[in-house]
Amino acid sequence: MPAPPLNREFPPIFDGHEDFITQIRRPRRGDSQLAAVLTGDNHRDLLARSEDGHVDLPRAMEGGLGGCFTSIFLTNERAEMAPVDYAMQEIADLYEVADRSDGRWRICRTAGEVRAAWEADAFANVIMFEGADPISRSFKELRVFYEAGLRVLAPTWSRSTIFAHGVAFRGRLPETGLTEAGFELVEQCNRLGIILDVSHINPAGFWDMIKASQTPIIATHSSVKAISAHVRNLDDDQIRAIAGQGGTIGINFANGFLDPSMAMDSDPSLETVVAHFAHIVDLVGDEHVSFGTDFDGATIPTVVKDAAGLPVVARALKAKGYGDVAMERICNGNFLRVLESVCG
Repeated sequence: MPAPPLNREFPPIFDGHEDFITQIRRPRRGDSQLAAVLTGDNHRDLLARSEDGHVDLPRAMEGGLGGCFTSIFLTNERAEMAPVDYAMQEIADLYEVADRSDGRWRICRTAGEVRAAWEADAFANVIMFEGADPISRSFKELRVFYEAGLRVLAPTWSRSTIFAHGVAFRGRLPETGLTEAGFELVEQCNRLGIILDVSHINPAGFWDMIKASQTPIIATHSSVKAISAHVRNLDDDQIRAIAGQGGTIGINFANGFLDPSMAMDSDPSLETVVAHFAHIVDLVGDEHVSFGTDFDGATIPTVVKDAAGLPVVARALKAKGYGDVAMERICNGNFLRVLESVCG
């Protein structure tokens, strides 16, 4: 059965971060990651409805999810493939899905292309790197990946790269800021037209990026530290800094990032989800908050469940009192504003 048209109950949602392309090649128990890649053993078809994971085309259309920054992510720093090879494989996987989608699964490079995809009831993928592991000190890979569609880049995941250090989920990582190469990476991204993402970077690196970047910075999938003091969330000073540069923050739906307990096995209420949006609106306005679900990369509240459940959140935001202009901004306008400003 073909996917339904895009749900228009609310403005199409453009999500700041989804991990589905990493998940479709996850190895079965006992398999290595390398074996899964070499055999082409895809465990999910993103064009067919599934009970696995959070996102596929039918559920996205049903939930009014019109697209996202699609994460290219090296799942483990000890992975058996070189990061640049792994990134190329994941991008190739994304293009393969697009090739057999009859135009309903698109790789987009500009805000205009995203909007055109929605006119055709298509899902708009904008490629992002969750960690700059595939980029070397020479930056030669950056231009090649840009030509392949890369438009958003985080210097690091929650580990260290040659560019920066992340916030550690466990153990400790260096607390210093951007390296010399990291400052050069910011300059290269500004020059090419690649948006910089501060999700996962440590506080010192965050402030270095704020000072160094000449273009708006975003947090693709972070939530509010004033509600949940999780190390991955943003404090009010960081939220103000992103807003001050014209950026936006995607609210991460990971249970531990939402719930005041910070427990990943918690099950936050719909009211808690909405509270994270409301905190940012109250602090800096509705021009600086967006969706950043982390679908297929996190355990999320049962009230949402998957992409098809997004209208539950949109209705709750509407009930909170956000009007048509605010809803347009929160659902897609804020991310598309930055995409248009930086990338065209």
